[in-house]
Amino acid sequence: MTILATESQRFSNTVKQELWPEHSYCRNVVVINDAAATLKIGTVLGKVTATGKYKVCSPGASDGSQTTAAVLLQDITIAATTDTNILAMTRGPAAVSFSGLQFGAGFTTDNQKAAARAQLEAVGVQVLDAV
Repeated sequence: MTILATESQRFSNTVKQELWPEHSYCRNVVVINDAAATLKIGTVLGKVTATGKYKVCSPGASDGSQTTAAVLLQDITIAATTDTNILAMTRGPAAVSFSGLQFGAGFTTDNQKAAARAQLEAVGVQVLDAV
């Protein structure tokens, strides 16, 4: 079958509502330092306790990045172990679509995704099922 078009992830697929977007109340420019990768809008991020830098959240980690702390708000390609500034949603009040979230390879069970959802809601980012 021939593919006529593909649609990439969009901001509106992930972010459904946020307080004062014109003032970037829920958004921050943060530093990501992780393995080389191309990340999509909606990638779930964790924050490394020792450095305060972000990386793709992994439930098996033990450096702080096992706890969901933010959602990536842009597509980006990062180079290995290079500090890169990114735009991320780090607090609420805001709402994101569960189907718009991009989970790293470490998320293999529904329980891990439910825990990530609860961690986002703890910082004021509501995760919606029906959008």
